Amino acid sequence: MTSFLPDTTNLSTLLSKRYRPDQIPDLTGRTALVTGGSAGIGYWDAAALAQHNAVVHIVSANPEHGKEAEASINKLLEQSGSKGSIKWHQLDLMHLKNVDKWAKSFAQEVDRLDILIANAGIGQAPFGMTDDGLERHFEVNNLSHYVIVLRLLDVLKKTAQSAPPATVRIVMQSSEMHRFSPIDRFTSKEEINQEADGVRLYGRTKAAMILFAAELVRRKLADASKPILAISVHPGMVDTEVQKAWGQSYGIVGDVIDTLSRAAGKSAEEGAEASLWAATSTDINEGNWKDYQAMYYTEPYGKPGTETDHAKDEVVAKNLWNLCAGLTEELLGERLD
Repeated sequence: MTSFLPDTTNLSTLLSKRYRPDQIPDLTGRTALVTGGSAGIGYWDAAALAQHNAVVHIVSANPEHGKEAEASINKLLEQSGSKGSIKWHQLDLMHLKNVDKWAKSFAQEVDRLDILIANAGIGQAPFGMTDDGLERHFEVNNLSHYVIVLRLLDVLKKTAQSAPPATVRIVMQSSEMHRFSPIDRFTSKEEINQEADGVRLYGRTKAAMILFAAELVRRKLADASKPILAISVHPGMVDTEVQKAWGQSYGIVGDVIDTLSRAAGKSAEEGAEASLWAATSTDINEGNWKDYQAMYYTEPYGKPGTETDHAKDEVVAKNLWNLCAGLTEELLGERLD
């Protein structure tokens, strides 16, 4: 007998449109990369893709979490009879030379890449600097993903030559917190290194992910005959370990926000639905993919184009791109552009 009760009690999920794992098509023969795939939303992104027979690579900095995620998901895949698999790679996104070295090596390791989900990131944590001399939210959430995407772009384009049309996709895990971004112009390293509170720093990087996806399309993904989609999504308010950053930044008040948001928020598995929709939905296809290209969505099957004017600003997007390119020249000795 079919139940009329909802399959969740999470308020954020009940108020959102859904893309459940059983809607994911068969991904046999496809390869995916999920950054930050050993915990939280990224873990469930990776698990769902592999369950539907994809070969999934995950990257994260913590060996304990990474090895555990790899082993636990592969065990479940074996038990279910899935042909998919998980492979963990250790990578700290706070060190750009290591990121670049890994991305170049990975591009040689794989012969195809159908899905790239840029999920890893620092949440609403306090201001901090990396050894590269950059504000840590920006380096991890934005600059390192800029390098990864550009280093892997040739593999993505090669895959698009033979993959079913409109199935090669780049998904940027953004957030409605981008609305709290300062109205930065991304014109200099000094600007991004200015100290600010955790919400503003996190919000700025989430706006930058939307801006980057749009500029990537304008600069690199113009070939409509073999399209690669770049889509940004908001996972919703989600109960993950990232929420601890509220307490780190705002003390007791932050702890209260953490508690309340966890109580009302989606589970991490439900939070993965938006990125899985953008990465795999067959409702996005050869006939309509242009309607989704470079768009931002707050939920699966949502209304596009609801981001702030700042996150839509083409001048700001060009500035961001040029800043990232300049920083790669400074830190890597090579301008990625």
